Amino acid sequence: LAPTGGALPGQPEIIGAVQAASDPRDVVVQAAGSLPGDLHKLWRVRDALGYHVEYAFSCMGYEIPGGLGVKRGAEGYGDDRDVIVMVGDGSYLMLHTELVTAVAEGIKIIVVVIQNHGYASIGHLSETVGTERFCTRYRQLDPATRNFEGREPLPVDLAANARSYGVDVIEVAPGPDATRDLGDAVRRAKASDRTTVIHVESDPLVYGPDGEGWWDVPVAGVSEMPSTQAAHAEYVERKRVQRPLLG
Repeated sequence: LAPTGGALPGQPEIIGAVQAASDPRDVVVQAAGSLPGDLHKLWRVRDALGYHVEYAFSCMGYEIPGGLGVKRGAEGYGDDRDVIVMVGDGSYLMLHTELVTAVAEGIKIIVVVIQNHGYASIGHLSETVGTERFCTRYRQLDPATRNFEGREPLPVDLAANARSYGVDVIEVAPGPDATRDLGDAVRRAKASDRTTVIHVESDPLVYGPDGEGWWDVPVAGVSEMPSTQAAHAEYVERKRVQRPLLG
């Protein structure tokens, strides 16, 4: 969780900065990607109602409308706690339009958009099964290879997108002070009575601590890619020593 001072913070550092700037009664909302697993390991819940995270189906896009529901539910009981939505750029692109609802109904939430320019969690899984993050980066299509492997990210401006809906936007500049600035941004958002979107860039290759479990994801048994062949051999060996939980 401690800041590393790298060019871009990793997701664990971002979680640490948000938690440090939050109050014990704040609610964190999340639903998809690697964030549920990282929050499960790293977020310290300090209130019985302070943790609203969906695990089972990785419902990309739930986060912002879910955060609105949490906020309305709390206000219905006279509870004015802050709701902090943490969402990756992949999930944000699935369903960001509910920010219009926040503006129209005057519902205040704080949305931390973590931009790593791709489907980082899916890419990591793809890498572990030997398919080298196939089509999980937001890049231009290379007509020669029919793959999305260009060097530069797509010129999509998520901060401008959020601003166009009429919410306040704070952009955290990349650099060694990003986690400090992110904490300051969360505190500014908490002091406001308006919905605020905080945009922060992240390094998708900086992972949280390992859970030490093995995910039984079958790997293609026939492939010309050495990485897939190696992953399949490892999969076969792991299956050999796998033990059922029951029986």
